[in-house]
Amino acid sequence: MAQHALPPGAVRRRTAFGLFDADGWTWATIKAAFWFFTIIFLLGYVPDRAYYFTVSPTIDVGYNVISPVNWCDARNQGLPCPAPAGAVVPWIEGGEGITLPAPRAGAAAFNVSENIYLVGGRGADGTATATVMATALVDDNLTGWQAAADLPAPRADAVAVVAAGSPYVIGGLDEAGNPTSTVFRGILEEGTLSGWEEAAELQLPVAVASASAVGGAGGIYVFGGLVDGQPSSTVYLAALEAESTTPDPWVEMTELPLPEPRAAASAVLATSFVYVMGGVGPDGVSNLVFFLELDADGAPVQGEGERPQGWGVSVGSAASFSLPEPRANHFSFSNAGSIYAIGGEDAQGQLAMTNYWAVPDVDDGTIPAWNRLEVSDLPAGRADAGVIALGSYVYAMGGETQEGVTDSVLRANVAPGAPFFRLGLFGLTVPGLGIPGEVGQQLGYLAAAGAGTTMFILLVLIGIAYSHPRGTMRVIERVSRGRFRAPPEEDDLRS
Repeated sequence: MAQHALPPGAVRRRTAFGLFDADGWTWATIKAAFWFFTIIFLLGYVPDRAYYFTVSPTIDVGYNVISPVNWCDARNQGLPCPAPAGAVVPWIEGGEGITLPAPRAGAAAFNVSENIYLVGGRGADGTATATVMATALVDDNLTGWQAAADLPAPRADAVAVVAAGSPYVIGGLDEAGNPTSTVFRGILEEGTLSGWEEAAELQLPVAVASASAVGGAGGIYVFGGLVDGQPSSTVYLAALEAESTTPDPWVEMTELPLPEPRAAASAVLATSFVYVMGGVGPDGVSNLVFFLELDADGAPVQGEGERPQGWGVSVGSAASFSLPEPRANHFSFSNAGSIYAIGGEDAQGQLAMTNYWAVPDVDDGTIPAWNRLEVSDLPAGRADAGVIALGSYVYAMGGETQEGVTDSVLRANVAPGAPFFRLGLFGLTVPGLGIPGEVGQQLGYLAAAGAGTTMFILLVLIGIAYSHPRGTMRVIERVSRGRFRAPPEEDDLRS
């Protein structure tokens, strides 16, 4: 007959400091959950960490919500640790072979794959030139400058963009210092510039210099510039149709002029927004920033409410948009969602060395704030330089300095190293082996397989130990040389 009650004198065992019935469902559920997550941890998480320990320079254990202890690589050269989003490692002057063959300012720059070109500009005598200098990026460094195909005519303060795989040099000053309306198209052979041709079908409606421009999926946008000696608010678009290799003729965006005339400003494309920053306006050098949203095809998105014409302006409720100080002839680029406004001239015409950057909101284009770290400023004031961000570095080539037109090239790392050690409240970051390439990947697979096998054997041993508790304790007693004793057998207690 089945027993339905405890025998006389029997007491239910309690566990966890008496909180639970040792033979009840609550304690059984807690134990089952514990071993469920333990098995996932040992057979899933540990092998995963073993793989990334092999292939990554750092490995995270747990999750660092707050990390009061952070150690960074000395190659960050004084940046806060961890480095803020968008920060650049301090600028350094390029070494031998990186210096330009001749001084240049007001030159246009573009890259096709790893090849970098510096086009035209003013020489030491202040006269526009047609020369083109070329270099290439190999292992995060420039290979040295070579002469490339000259422009058909001298140009300075022109803009250069790449659209549909071809470079275009738009407008600019000629050798006599007069604005031009010409557009030169580069001829590429296997990704290398071999010559230029005048794109007569793309001649600008007016002669312009010191404009700003961006190229993208929708074509080429040209913003403002000097027209008849005055800043302009006109926006031109050479639209690029789907599967077309050449842009259409220029169309004036009469419904989307700049909110104010601008010349010597900078323009960058970040995510789906165009930013036109600073420049010379009706009241002199400005710190205002204009922004325009583009759709997936590169066409302007018509705004509503405070942006009836599609442009946002850094005034009023969006005052944080504005650059901290007025700037003109500065150089700008975008990288990994961040935008930069570097150097240039202030409202008094003095050369600036500041390095401002911001991380716009990807949804509405707003800029929460502009950032600056003195350690990331330029070594000295510089304006009108050509700039290219390629790989993990950005290069500022030539420009105007206190000594005049320069041939020096500055470079900065736009990918500061992450902390190699972090101690947080709920996690830890430690250095990994960081073995690169296919070799690292294969070794990572072996490390993960080895860790998984080891954890499986450990689980089997734990299962055996739980199945034979007395035998396990006797083994522990022998291994510890009697420091941990096995409980006596029931027969020993009876005797």
